[in-house]
Amino acid sequence: MVEEQIAGRGLRDEAVLAALRAVPRHSFVPQGMEGEAYLDGPLPIGFGQTISQPYMVALMTSLLEVDARSRVLEVGAGSGYQSAVLAEIVAEVWAVERIPQLADAAGRRLVELGYDNVLVTAGDGTLGWDEHAPYDGVLVAAATEEVPPALLDQLVPGGRLVIPLGPPHRDQVLTVYRRGRDTFAVERHTPCRFVPLVGGRAPAPGDVAEDEMTGLGPSPPPGQGSKAVKLRVTGRVQGVFYRASTQREARRLGVVGYVRNLRDGGVEVWAQGDAAAVDELVDWCRGGPPRAEVARLETEDLEPDPAMHAFEVR
Repeated sequence: MVEEQIAGRGLRDEAVLAALRAVPRHSFVPQGMEGEAYLDGPLPIGFGQTISQPYMVALMTSLLEVDARSRVLEVGAGSGYQSAVLAEIVAEVWAVERIPQLADAAGRRLVELGYDNVLVTAGDGTLGWDEHAPYDGVLVAAATEEVPPALLDQLVPGGRLVIPLGPPHRDQVLTVYRRGRDTFAVERHTPCRFVPLVGGRAPAPGDVAEDEMTGLGPSPPPGQGSKAVKLRVTGRVQGVFYRASTQREARRLGVVGYVRNLRDGGVEVWAQGDAAAVDELVDWCRGGPPRAEVARLETEDLEPDPAMHAFEVR
């Protein structure tokens, strides 16, 4: 993974490369998906969230320009993988995750793996973590159209904020803010896609039931906040990377199911998971990848299938 997907794409930050070699990514993915842990892409971890693509984790970490003396705030801890990569490099990591079940699971996993310089809390990441500020770096693993002011305020002079900027569920740009004496220097880097940065009250642990599908903590089982639909998409949708692109979007959103070509030239999609995430995938399917020309999209509501554990191309 490191040699082909990261160093092979030109990233030469030796501290970051060493950190990714040291962290067992398979320990941060859902049970049953360990075989996909080192592939070049995001994976669902439940609650419509994902563990980021390895290259993106490496790039964001490198853009922070931190070292063994640094203190870092991470917003959107997810399964804890990015936290572990940071912990291999810096002195302290303070990680905020909005979903309590993911925060609890990530905290336990990091302790089990011996990371004693990371603390994970459940809370509103748009507010940062003022109690432990200021930070040498702030890394945000979720997208927003505007930078939350608290995250800029909690940087030390010279500190860097790395954040995806852009509309939810569309192309964003990985952006770096460096704090000066009175202003911020801004650098725009590569296009990217992240789940939305959400503020406000986090769901309480009792709001969602145990998720046996992901193995990473609770999320809605069939009938409790989950949804399943079958789509029939017609138009110019074969030979334009529609299936691969749909799989990428589904994995980013934490949706399970499948996509397959039909003999009549159309595409069939089964999408299942958090209702909001499924709706977002359906909206994406109405347009599809850049070369597609969707003429018609038909939807059929179905009962969720508990046998679905991943999103497949068939």
